[in-house]
Amino acid sequence: MAANGWLALIIMVVANGIVAWTLFTGVEPVSRQAKKWFFIVANGVGLVLAISQWIWMDF
Repeated sequence: MAANGWLALIIMVVANGIVAWTLFTGVEPVSRQAKKWFFIVANGVGLVLAISQWIWMDF
């Protein structure tokens, strides 16, 4: 069960790392609203992946 928590945490850290890397290393300027939605969507995808692996690994 603890492995599920660690894997979920790793998924969220990787998703947020991708978001941060993309936002900080981007060459073209991005609006605040676009950054906000990119962050929300990336975290939503990461959360869905974390929850799905949590459920999937229990069986």
